Amino acid sequence: MKKNVIIYTAIFGGYDSVTDPTFVPDNADFVCFTDSDIKSDIWDIKKVPAIYEDSTRNARKYKILPHRWFPDYEYSIWIDGNITVRDDINELIAEWLDDANLAIPDHAQNILDPRDCVYKEAQVILELGKRNGNFKDDPQTMIDQMNRYIQDDFEGPTGLAVSMQVLRRHNESDCISAMERWWKELSYGSKRDQLGFNYAMWKEEFKYNYLPGDSRDNKYFLNMGAHTGKKKKDIKIYEPINLDYFLQMEVQPGGGGKEICHKNGELKTTKDVIEYWKDDRNVEDIQSKLNPNNWQYFNCMMAGFKKDVADHHKLGWDKLTADYYNGLTDMTDKELEEFLINTPSEFDNGYIRHSMHRAYAMIGRLIQGKKYIPFYMEKDKIYDKPRIKDGKHRIKPLSHNVYGIREVLNLGIPASEFTITQSGILALMGIRKNDDIDIIISSKIRNELFNGNESFMRLDNNIEIFEKGKGKFMHFGATNEEELINDFSINIDGINFLEPRFYFRKKRKDRDSDKKDWKGITEFMDMNSELGYPWNQLSKEQWGL
Repeated sequence: MKKNVIIYTAIFGGYDSVTDPTFVPDNADFVCFTDSDIKSDIWDIKKVPAIYEDSTRNARKYKILPHRWFPDYEYSIWIDGNITVRDDINELIAEWLDDANLAIPDHAQNILDPRDCVYKEAQVILELGKRNGNFKDDPQTMIDQMNRYIQDDFEGPTGLAVSMQVLRRHNESDCISAMERWWKELSYGSKRDQLGFNYAMWKEEFKYNYLPGDSRDNKYFLNMGAHTGKKKKDIKIYEPINLDYFLQMEVQPGGGGKEICHKNGELKTTKDVIEYWKDDRNVEDIQSKLNPNNWQYFNCMMAGFKKDVADHHKLGWDKLTADYYNGLTDMTDKELEEFLINTPSEFDNGYIRHSMHRAYAMIGRLIQGKKYIPFYMEKDKIYDKPRIKDGKHRIKPLSHNVYGIREVLNLGIPASEFTITQSGILALMGIRKNDDIDIIISSKIRNELFNGNESFMRLDNNIEIFEKGKGKFMHFGATNEEELINDFSINIDGINFLEPRFYFRKKRKDRDSDKKDWKGITEFMDMNSELGYPWNQLSKEQWGL
């Protein structure tokens, strides 16, 4: 039997886990759109990319526009992620979609918080935000939206829907027009979709029915409790990322204007994007193909960082023209530095999905030949935590640059009992590979594993152990191996590396064999790489430069 009802939800950013129904109608399919790894025996989990920077808008695009996703179904029923179906919804369809193409719960029938007007709803949201010190959307955006409705003579009490459930004949032309209008309200106004529903239906002169009962607990639907997203923010530590890290980052593929910048997926990393758009011929070639639907990220990229850029959801993507950006003042380096420190970017390990506009603004800045100013992101995501969606480390921990670490550990030498010297630091910095691995070991390990041998040792796998008391390392106050390991080493990824100054002090700028290394060191510093984690932990003294 061909099923004519689709029951669906959308969960983005791990905000909910899908709730299985206790009643499954024979004529219904269940679909969940998500960017997360969700398992269910009942729901058809459709993994889709997150188009927008906030999870709410990603979910609500699916919520509001079922005609785009389900052309083969006659009826659609949206439910929030924390709602379960517990009785035959065909009874609702038969009764409430008989003389209208949409039915939705009435907020006035909610027992705990009855309200009958969008203006009252906005006021409650604003008051709760002030009381809790946490607004669920930009207050000014909500105020401006309500003022616009008042100016349009949308008079109260306006009625107030609650959109935990929405029943629709979604492919009917009047319903399509009404939903597109509702989506427009959410795109350019508040992401609180209930604020825009009644106005959009009024503007479209669209007839709908209110469902009976409390939306949270009625014969057909049950709210299973609070959303499963974290109620308390985790304490997060932010660190700067260096230019080399930023250049390796993968840009999110997809549309909404991003396809222009990444050339429909051809340009994978920020470095690829920079190199392509550095060519003025490519910039000139794309100009004729730009339009209000695809220019927002490109124009942002070409402009770089500007002062007082409006919220693109509030202003509207069509207003983000080149002329708009050109009319704004450039941010100074100091202003940009303060901005990036105070507003850390929501990057994943090696992957740019959120904070997309500022990422492209930095790309544009580098295209213009300006100095890189470090982004700040969650410390554990920089190298340690792979992207949840696919489990990939797009940028490996720095220690992966260094040959021979595993071989040393396989000898039975604990990480706390040795430090890596010589070209290992250059490999760690990404300047060049180390052909062998040179280490200093503790007296304890020398006695336990090497019978107290105090001489230089060359082992298999190109491991070289310096002799005890090697004079070229006894500098800057160090007098023995234990001090070198414990007091004069930096720890990266759980491995000790002798401070760079010990290696740099013996490098000569006039020696041919050293010139290439000095060039790499100079470029490293010129790129501001020393400002990024973990290099920002080192003092100027430890660098020795």
